[in-house]
Formats: sequence, C-alpha cells, structure tokens
Amino acid sequence: MRVGYWFVAALLVFGLASGLAIASTPGLRDGPVPPLIWIVAFALVVDLALMPLARAGRIGPITMNERAVGVIGAGIVQTLIAGALPLS
Repeated sequence: MRVGYWFVAALLVFGLASGLAIASTPGLRDGPVPPLIWIVAFALVVDLALMPLARAGRIGPITMNERAVGVIGAGIVQTLIAGALPLS
C-alpha cells in the first residue's frame, strides 16, 4: 500500500478528531487560528516528516492529488462533524 493512502487516511482521521473537538468546545471556532488551518498545518508537519524518507527512497513520494484529496476531505469531514454534532 502506498504511503499516500495512509497520508489521506491520517488527514481524514485528524478532520474527524478536530471536528469532534470543535463540536464539544465551540470556543475553538473563535480562536486565533481558524480550525480549517489546523488541517493544513497538520498536513504540512506530516509531509515534512515524511520528506526525508521519500528522498532516501524508503517510501514513495506523496502526490499533489493525494495532498489535495486529504486536505479537502478532512475539511469537509471537520465541517460536517462540527456542524452536525453540537455537543455543548
């Protein structure tokens, strides 16, 4: 299995977790960093962590399509979960 699929899966799980956090603590929506930027920051950190492994040839590179699908999908999941589950 390619690392890109794991990257997309990790972003979707992060979108779910951050959506649940926002639903349980609505004050997070008004923080200094918008919640959708959390996903971009998480993707950047994971991508930077995997970059040396890809450069060394130990894993395949993550394509731009995988990055886009992961970030957009996580944003949709986060928005749906945060809006559909008002836990507070």
